[in-house]
Order: sequence, then structure tokens, then C-alpha cells
Amino acid sequence: MTGLAPMQLFRDVAVVPVGKVRRSVPIGGPIWHSFDAQVSARHCRDGRPSDRPAPMPVQAAMIDEPAVWGGYLIHQFGHLVAEHLTRLPQSVRDRPRDRFLFTIEPGSDVGRIPLHVWDVLDWHGVPRDRVHLVTSPVLVRELHVAAQGEMLGGVPTSPQYLDLLEERARLNGLRPVPNRLVFVTRAGMVASGRGGHAGEAYLAGLLSRLGVPVVDPGNLPIRSQLALYAGADILVFSEGSALHGRTLIGRVRQEIHVLRRRSLRNTARCQLAPRCTRLAYHQVLAGRLGCATETRGSRPDLEVALYDVEILFHVFAGLGIDLRPHWDDAAYRQAVSNDLAGWMTANPTSRKQHVENLDMLADLDLDPPPGLAADAAAAPSIH
Repeated sequence: MTGLAPMQLFRDVAVVPVGKVRRSVPIGGPIWHSFDAQVSARHCRDGRPSDRPAPMPVQAAMIDEPAVWGGYLIHQFGHLVAEHLTRLPQSVRDRPRDRFLFTIEPGSDVGRIPLHVWDVLDWHGVPRDRVHLVTSPVLVRELHVAAQGEMLGGVPTSPQYLDLLEERARLNGLRPVPNRLVFVTRAGMVASGRGGHAGEAYLAGLLSRLGVPVVDPGNLPIRSQLALYAGADILVFSEGSALHGRTLIGRVRQEIHVLRRRSLRNTARCQLAPRCTRLAYHQVLAGRLGCATETRGSRPDLEVALYDVEILFHVFAGLGIDLRPHWDDAAYRQAVSNDLAGWMTANPTSRKQHVENLDMLADLDLDPPPGLAADAAAAPSIH
């Protein structure tokens, strides 16, 4: 991806609703002519097509006006920003007056689309009155499509794409909020049953008391998030979808640090590296609690990371924040226990997994949440 190729034009293209989704890639959308021979018009990862064509519809309503293929409005923020809407910067620049076609999640409708999806479309400059949600098959006389500006995997981001993002920030009147360091948290995720760092709420609260702005992306509009990201000398992220929010803007002279929750995982490295002056990933893990469900087996995305507190102290000391004198170990342990209690309630798992998690907590001298030992004894095995 060394530059931005001109948008392609296809005529008489059927576009169908999404029927199934596999690994965040939908089966649905445009049925491009000579589908197997297409590359940049299709959904790609690592530079290779990762989608499959949907069945050709028997009937379809006609769209006679010029239209642009916008992408799939997946609700999950990270995938939405990182791969499904990266055609928009070029498309809005080159075809701003066309109708923009999008598919939506199966079983969804306009009323169920989360606010952050509309916020991202608005940030990219797509007027809501030009959005067409494909909920039944359409035949488009003239469908324009840009290649993905970015995608998941190791494909480098082109400088021209970053230029478009910087121009969009200017057009949107982005005003950076100056701060030396900003922490972007996933606190609350573990207690609700999702993956993250146990006890992160304590860390976020302590940083806030020490004067560090703490951003919870779920509670802040996109524009407010981006203003804080753009103004920080140092951005520290807990590994997760919020990392992709930083990719909505271009180059900033700043450091970006990521606290891993998964071993050796360099989430969004190819995308973030050209946007900052320094990018570092920190292995702050003492261990991870596994999750194995009866319906889907092992779920690495739901695993819980446990901090190596000494490494955590070292990382923040290197950024000019000395946590050690202010750290209340009892309060931190209580925060860990609270998170795990919610996580266990949300994720009933196998007896074997319960026992392994208890062993991990014992190895780290952490108390299990109430009921975990009893659950381990009573839970059915998963074969």
C-alpha cells in the first residue's frame, strides 16, 4: 500500500444484506463482477481477500443515482474503525455528493445501530441523509469503490492516507487538549464479562488522583476522545479496541505506550507506528485466567490478565509517574476480586478451567472471589 489508487467504477452491481458473519467479516455486500478476480474492491486482511460472495438475489430494487460502497457497520468499535470504514476518507474526498451504501449486522436495524457508529460516520464527513442501509437487495447502476486505506495485518499505511486523515481533522476543527500524559482505560470490562486487566479500576483511579487524565472511551464522544489523543505528549492504552480510535487521526509528535493483556500481542502496530514518534508495547502480565465456554470452547478474547505490579511500577516510572509510594495493595486486591466476581458470573466455565484459574491465583498470592472454589467443585466438565 504505497499510495492511493483511483477509485474503481462498477456498473450494475447487486448489493445484498449481510446474512452471516465469520470472524468479523460479513457474507453480504456487493457481489462484484468476476468476484474471484477482484482484490482491492473486496474486504482484505494482510493484503489478501478474506471475504466470500453472497448468493445472487432473485429480485432487487434499482438504484439509478451514483453510489459509493462504504462498508459494513459492525457494532464492535475496533473492527469498525480498523478495517470496515477505511475506504471512507478517499471516498468522501472524491465522491462527496454520492449516496453511501452500507450493510449492517444481521438482525439489526437503524434503531439498533450504536451511537458511536454514527459518530464515526460523522467524523469521516458522511452526511446521514446520504447514508443508505442495505436491508434488502439492491441493484446499483453505478457503484464506486475505493480500496481500504488500512486493514488488519502487516500492510503498511500510505502517507497519502494519513494526509487525508489530517485534512479531515482540520475540516472537523479538531482542537487538541494539551496534556503531558493521558491514560486510556478498559476499566469495567472484566467485571462485565469481557477481557481486560483485573483490578484496572484501581490503577485508573490512582492515576486520576495523581493528576493524570483518564479516558474511558465508552463514556466520551468520538470528537472529545480525539481531542485528548491529539493533545497528549504521551498516550498510554490498555490493549483493546480503543487503540484503533487513535487511528482516526494522523501524525502527532507523541509517544504511544500499550499495556498488553495478551502475551506478545502488538495490536495495531503497523497502523500506529507511522502516526507517532515512539511506539512501545509493555509485557505487564503476571498471568492470565482462561475462559472455556460450553458452546464455543476456549475464548482467548475473554481471558483476564493479571498485572505484574512490579513491572507496572517500572513502566510508569519510566514515564515520570511514580506509583509505588501511593499504591494501596489491599485496595488493589479488592478491585481484582470485584472484577473476577463479575467475570465469573458472566462466564460460567468448565471445572477444569475453574481449577486452573484457582491455581493461577494461588501462584500469584491473590485471593479468589467468593464462590470460585465452590464453582470449581460443582461446575460440569467440558469435553
